[in-house]
Amino acid sequence: MTRHARPVLLATLACLALSACTDAGPRQQSGERPDRIKQAEDTRRGETWAILINGGGNARQNYQSHLLHVRELLGLLRERGVPDERLFVFSSDGHDPAPDLAVRDRQPEADFWLIEGLPIGNSLRTEIRLENTELDDVWTAPASKAALNQWVHEHGPRLEAGDTLLIYVTDHGKKNEANLDNNTIVLWGESLSVKEFGMMLDRLPAGIRIVSLMSQCFSGSFANLMYDLRGEPSGDVCGYYSSAADRPAYGCYPENRGKDNVGHSFRFFEGINLYGNLSEAHDRVLLSDRTPDVPNRTSDGYIKDLLRREAAVRRVTFDSLVDSLLSQAWQDELHYDDEFSRIDHLGHAFGSFGPRSLEELDERARRIPALANELASYAKRWKGALLDLKRENFARFLQTFPFWRDYIQQAFVADLDNDGKRRLSAWLLEDLVEFTEKDQATSDRLHALKTIAAESQTASYRMEVRRAVVLRMRALLTRIAGLVYLDRVAGADQRQAFEALVACEDLTIGRATRPSRRARALPPPFPPLIDEMELLANVLPGWLGIEYAHLQSHERRALDLEPGAVRITRVVPGSPAEKGGLRQGDIVLGPPGSHFVERNRIREWVLTSIVDEVRLLDVLRDSNLLTVRVRIGAAPV
Repeated sequence: MTRHARPVLLATLACLALSACTDAGPRQQSGERPDRIKQAEDTRRGETWAILINGGGNARQNYQSHLLHVRELLGLLRERGVPDERLFVFSSDGHDPAPDLAVRDRQPEADFWLIEGLPIGNSLRTEIRLENTELDDVWTAPASKAALNQWVHEHGPRLEAGDTLLIYVTDHGKKNEANLDNNTIVLWGESLSVKEFGMMLDRLPAGIRIVSLMSQCFSGSFANLMYDLRGEPSGDVCGYYSSAADRPAYGCYPENRGKDNVGHSFRFFEGINLYGNLSEAHDRVLLSDRTPDVPNRTSDGYIKDLLRREAAVRRVTFDSLVDSLLSQAWQDELHYDDEFSRIDHLGHAFGSFGPRSLEELDERARRIPALANELASYAKRWKGALLDLKRENFARFLQTFPFWRDYIQQAFVADLDNDGKRRLSAWLLEDLVEFTEKDQATSDRLHALKTIAAESQTASYRMEVRRAVVLRMRALLTRIAGLVYLDRVAGADQRQAFEALVACEDLTIGRATRPSRRARALPPPFPPLIDEMELLANVLPGWLGIEYAHLQSHERRALDLEPGAVRITRVVPGSPAEKGGLRQGDIVLGPPGSHFVERNRIREWVLTSIVDEVRLLDVLRDSNLLTVRVRIGAAPV
């Protein structure tokens, strides 16, 4: 269902194209407007039903984390009194016994990092294996359009006015580049768009509340299901979404990461377990979800739409309208105290601040995107340097123990089963660790690079989360502005529409609980942003500003050079290399008395140099040996 009115004939024909419409008829007839005041006050004493959808796409993309989500939600709903006869699961290929689930076990060897990323590491890492999805004692069908429409035809008439249908989706999701209002859910071998989903829901009996909980990429697009044929919120369709219509989600991984309880779904289930109420669970997710997701809900989307239209009418920018309304809220802060407190709590949870306007938010957060890009760039460079050294260390290991060459041949490893690979990996790492530890200098370098690579990667990820938190704050500030607009400017219809959406979202499953303070405790807050910036200095790599190529073997032999010697192919204008006098064509040997022996050793040497430190390099230029002084610079993004 889109926000724009559709002719009834088009909706009816599309409905017939998907599957035969039931006698119950469409949920919202053309020209019919719901009594939103009644809906907002509706106590919803009917039954709760639930549809759980895990499409998966195909066997190799149907990750185990999705199945863990489905199992956990099933257990939660059962514990809260929803009987099995009202629980329905649409999962991958349904009851087909063919393998349809991708599972990867954790890497069991603690020292596997020494070969991770190397060809032998890629061969010995735990494999993705395909298993059959098993969901016992629950109604199950394939995640397909045909199965969903068959459910609407057979089970839809069992729902009655006042009932609630919870639709949970854990999946990949696809973005419709041509129309973000019509993104899709990935089913088993096919996709279901917002429009198609809306037409399916239209065939359910009238008077049913439909609440979606969607943990998938680009899921915010499905908030458009709130609008009826007139382009107004119907008041009985709402939802919660892990990401905006233009953003991917971060809760699903191609290995068995579900044990870590990472992502929007697990955090939302945690909130439901604590409070029983989806609205309160959403508030907790905003504070507890440590991924770069931007959780949002239907009423947020409605407020944004209202303010966009109002900004267009006033011929002002959206941000200026929001800030003018926020200034009014600030003058009556007690009235909006709960909303401002949410922003303050969010700022504390992520080592940030509690802005009172979009202008302040943008001003104080303006460095975050640049910092995120810098940290991502640095993490990539440190990871590359670590991989170089692991490669060199393993090459020396094979020179010392040549018999291992036979056992790491691709053909030999490919013939091993998983148990055989684990035994081979254990034996190999036992010898490799012993060999590495005997070379104290190399061991120290490896562990130092491993530490700084991990620190920079962690900081880079946290900065991506901070970028998402800025968007979460924008949404909260916009919501406060929208409340001011509804209180002081909007008409009665708009206020009633918003109240109806809030009532729709306010779904309590089972009996509400009063969790203890300990149960309500959130994860430890992020370090303050200023500390993150200090960490940036700690992981800041040095920079020289050259591009280089390795010498051919015959060139090195002719000049009697070490394998680490490189020829400069480009000097970046204005770089420390140019300022130090390095030129294209120079052959860099290394520091005086300690020429580079390992291939790519120059990269580690530059990265680990202190910024502003003056260092010496021996260079061959036209067969002449020169020593140049270079002042190491700070690595650009």
